[in-house]
Amino acid sequence: MNPGYAGRSELPDNLACLFRPVAMMAPDLYAIAKITLMSEGFKQNEILAKKVVTIFDLMKKQLSK
Repeated sequence: MNPGYAGRSELPDNLACLFRPVAMMAPDLYAIAKITLMSEGFKQNEILAKKVVTIFDLMKKQLSK
């Protein structure tokens, strides 16, 4: 049901009314890293989470896709 492709059309109204618009937001990587490290038993999870997020941000900026 992708309107951009040939031979496809938009969703019918009776089917489209079943779907709600959804707002997407960026995940909080610090919170995810902190909780993951905490669940693995790391005592200094906040410090390590900050370092992990910093490293991944640097890698995302410097490495090609």
